[in-house]
Amino acid sequence: MKSVLIAAALLPLAFAAAAFEPRNNNGCNADNCARAVTGTRLGSASVSAYRQDCTSFLSGTVTPPTSTATVTVTPDTCDDDEQAPLTFRREVKRTDAAVTAFPTAVPTYAAACSGAVRYSSACSCWGVSAAFTTAPTPVVTVTVTGY
Repeated sequence: MKSVLIAAALLPLAFAAAAFEPRNNNGCNADNCARAVTGTRLGSASVSAYRQDCTSFLSGTVTPPTSTATVTVTPDTCDDDEQAPLTFRREVKRTDAAVTAFPTAVPTYAAACSGAVRYSSACSCWGVSAAFTTAPTPVVTVTVTGY
């Protein structure tokens, strides 16, 4: 009887301690989706492949805005039969805004994940975070010949 009373007295303290336990999940929801992605049920080879899938999934490509370069070529006129020198003028305009693209297809083994956000959360359980690669600036060159 005494042990039951002691246990009953300590039970609220145990709940209070659990309520104040700090949690740092960094966006990781430890749910069925995370277990499907980070679990070891299929062995360590699949875990390594799944982790690489997460790294690829969270790798974005930033494409800078397109630049249009207009080159105007104007031949100078000469009175004699000599080769006329050319005058060049170049004007560069930026058009669009930069575009960032991420893969969107969730792997089939992550069927427990209801979409890209949940799959990203599962990947964050491993500490995998987004990485960006910047593509070269696309340039369109237009050549105009004037007289």
